[in-house]
Amino acid sequence: MAGSSDIRTKGFAALMITVFINALNDNFFRLVFIFLALRVYVTEGEGTFYYSLIGFIFLLPFVLFSPYAGFVGDRFSKKAVIVGTRVAEAVVLMTAAVMLVLHNMAGLFFALFLMGLQSAFFSPVKFGILPEIVREEELSRANGHMQLWTFLAIILGTALAGFIMGWAGDDLRIPALVIVLSSLLGLASSVFVTPTEAESDPAPFRLNAFADVGAAIDEIRQFRTLFLVVMGIAWFWALGTLYQLNVPMFAELELGVGELRTGIILTLLAVGIGVGSIVAGHLAGGRIEMRHVPAGMISTGLFSVLLFVAGGSYAATLILSLLLGVGAGFFIVPISAYLQNESPARRRARFIAASNFLAFAAMLVAPVLFWVLTGPLGATAEHIFVFSGLASILVGIYTIHLFRRGTLDGIS
Repeated sequence: MAGSSDIRTKGFAALMITVFINALNDNFFRLVFIFLALRVYVTEGEGTFYYSLIGFIFLLPFVLFSPYAGFVGDRFSKKAVIVGTRVAEAVVLMTAAVMLVLHNMAGLFFALFLMGLQSAFFSPVKFGILPEIVREEELSRANGHMQLWTFLAIILGTALAGFIMGWAGDDLRIPALVIVLSSLLGLASSVFVTPTEAESDPAPFRLNAFADVGAAIDEIRQFRTLFLVVMGIAWFWALGTLYQLNVPMFAELELGVGELRTGIILTLLAVGIGVGSIVAGHLAGGRIEMRHVPAGMISTGLFSVLLFVAGGSYAATLILSLLLGVGAGFFIVPISAYLQNESPARRRARFIAASNFLAFAAMLVAPVLFWVLTGPLGATAEHIFVFSGLASILVGIYTIHLFRRGTLDGIS
C-alpha cells in the first residue's frame, strides 16, 4: 500500500505524538531505574552486574519476540497494533509505578521486561506505517521528523529523570505519577493515527521464531545494500545502549556530578541526535542521501575518543556529547529511510522486524560487553568511550570503502 498523504496531516501528527510519548516513557522509566540501580548497586560497591542487567532485561523481549511482531504488523492494521500496544503500555507502567513506590527492585525488573515486550510489537509498526501514510518523496522528511520527535522525547525523559531523581531522593511517588499520566496520554493520541489496512498477502505465520527470523534475514541478504543497511542500524543502537549505561557511571565516578547534571549530559547527547536527524532529513530533500553515513559515523567516533582526552572537564563533556549526537543523527536517518523505502511492500513489517531483531540482538550484547569490560577487565568509563569511538571510526572507514567499490552507488 503506497502512501498518498504528506506529513501535514492530523493522522501523521498523532503518530508523532504517540511515538514521542512512547520514547518518553521508555527512556524516563529506564533512566529512573538506572539511577536507582546506580545508588543501590554500584555506589554501594556491589559492582556493575545488576546495573548492566537493566539493559539486558529490557532488550531480551525484542530478541525473543521480534519475529512475531513482524507477523502481527503484516497480518493486522498497523494502526490497530499501535493502539493495542499503547493499552499494554499503560497497564505495564501502572504496575511499574507501584513497584517504584514500594522500592521493589525485583518487581521493577519484571515490569522492565514487560515494557520491552510491548515495545517489541510497537517498534516495527511505528516505522512500517510511514510508507503507508506519506508519499515516497516525503519519506526522508518523515523519517527526520520521526527521529527528531523520538530524540526530543529522549531529551525530555532524560532531563525529567535526572531532575526528579535528584529532587525526590528516596521518595519515588513523583516519577511513578509521571509514567502513569504519560502512558494514558500516549493511549489517547494513538486513537487519532491515520487508519491503515492489513496487507492483502502477508507472509505465513511460523511457530519457530528463530527460523522465521532466519528466513527473513536470508531474504534481506539477497539485497546486498539492504543487508548492509540493516547491519548499520544494529551498530547504531548497540552503540546507543553502551552510551546510556556508560554516561551515568562516567558522570558519577569520573566527573563526580549528581543525577541532575548527569541528566544534562544525556540531554545534550539526545539534542545532538535530534538536530542531526532533522538536518540530515532536510538536506536529503526528496532523496535518500546515503553519502551522509560515513561522515556521520566517523565524527561520532572522533568525539567519543575526545571525551577521554577532555580530562574530566564537565563543560567539555557537554560540548562533545552534543557534537557526538549530531554525527549519530546524520548516520541513522538515511539508512532508516532506505530500509523502509526499499523493503518489498508485502514484507516491509517482516523486514523491519528482522532488522529490529538484529539491532536488539546487538544491543543485548552491549550490556554484557559493558559488564565484562568494567567488571572482570576493570576498564573505566573513559576507556569505554575510547573503545566505542575507535570501533565507530572503523565502521565509518568501511562505509567509505563500500562507496569506492560501488556497493553504495546509485542510492543517494
